[in-house]
This record gives sequence, structure tokens and C-alpha cells, in this order.
Amino acid sequence: MTTSRRSYCIVCIANYCRSPVVENLLKARHVNKYEFFSAGISPIELPNMDPRSLKFLQENNIDHNFHTPKKINKKMLDYFDKILAVDFFVLNQLNIAFPKYRDKFRSLTGQFREIDILDPYKFQSDEYIKVMNNIKYVAENINLEEV
Repeated sequence: MTTSRRSYCIVCIANYCRSPVVENLLKARHVNKYEFFSAGISPIELPNMDPRSLKFLQENNIDHNFHTPKKINKKMLDYFDKILAVDFFVLNQLNIAFPKYRDKFRSLTGQFREIDILDPYKFQSDEYIKVMNNIKYVAENINLEEV
């Protein structure tokens, strides 16, 4: 009998600022224990991730590969055990677009009610870093077995 790893897809709006950072932080924290991937509801058509997100990962010594923003789709929804929405707007959009999969959708911050991971795309540097630090806190403290 083979045991497969639990798999998680982290979803934000553009798959450019937040979800790729969450993906890489969780991969670093849970090396080979779980499978992680990221996608967006409406991916941005730019290569890699936001340079500020890349810088944040580098400053935190987190390995990462070149990133290509991807759109969440039915194949992903079928494959992954849980779909983690980075904020409630994204969670709502997933529920509207894919009602059949509601049992797989969870809030990334569900265990951290006081934390809001806003979309930082148009934020200035200080506010952007605050969002990245919130992401880091959640990634370091989330209990994935209870998601």
C-alpha cells in the first residue's frame, strides 16, 4: 500500500505577489512532507513573481524557482486535497466559480482570525513588507493537518 503526500494549492488573485510566496515558504518549512503549488483566479501576464516578493524570499533565505503565474482550473481542483485561499475575497470567488469543490476550499488564515493578507500589488514598500511578514507568520505557524 502506498501513501501519497497531502497536497495543497494556494490561490490568490494574480498568482504574482502572495500565493507564490506562501508556496515557497511552506515548501521550505515542510520539506518533502506535503506537496505545494500556487495559482490565481486571474493570473497576471508577467513573468516570475513581483520583484518585491522575490526579494523577500531571498532575504529570508528561501529557495525558489522561476515562477510562471497560473490560473486555477478544474484539473487542479480535482488533483489537490485542499485549496487554500489567501483572503476572503479569493475564497468567495472560488466558491462562486467552482461550487462543486466547496468542500476543498479553506481560508489560509482561518487559524489566525486577527491576520488579514491583503493584496499588496499596489502597496508602497513598507505596507508590502507588512503583508509579506503576515504571510511568513502564517506559513510558519499554520497547522496543515487541521486545515
